[in-house]
Amino acid sequence: MSALGVNLGTLLVQLFAFIIFVGLFWRFALGPIVRMLDTRQERIRDSMEAAQRIERELAATQARNEEVLIEARREAQKILAAARESGEQAVARAQTQAQAQAEEFLTKARATLQAEQQQAWLQLRRDVADLAIAAATKIVRHELNRQEQARLIEETLAEAGNGRLQA
Repeated sequence: MSALGVNLGTLLVQLFAFIIFVGLFWRFALGPIVRMLDTRQERIRDSMEAAQRIERELAATQARNEEVLIEARREAQKILAAARESGEQAVARAQTQAQAQAEEFLTKARATLQAEQQQAWLQLRRDVADLAIAAATKIVRHELNRQEQARLIEETLAEAGNGRLQA
């Protein structure tokens, strides 16, 4: 090998030095770097799994939130429907009460009107009877002719109109 310019002793020493260098390099440089890369790769994998897990939990939480929101809307609609129905019932009750009161007032007003009408008829009858009696009394006191009778009747009516009817 010396013809090639390679010394076997030097080659062996260099080969031995290279193997020691690779061993030391592996032990002190490449090993820690590989371990650090492996550790980093493991942390990245763990972080990715945690991110995926958090993403799944977030999706589940969003689904639960949507369900809660839908349920809350349903409850709100039920409450609104109940409030609307209650309001309608209150209005119906108020209308019924108002109608009953109006009918009661009308009945009382009719009864009062009828009583006042009967009272007026009775008073009118009394007044007509008093007028007739007064006119008859005056006519009977005097034996009169037709003109005198007409004059006395007119006089009696005038007295009745002035409110000073006397028998």
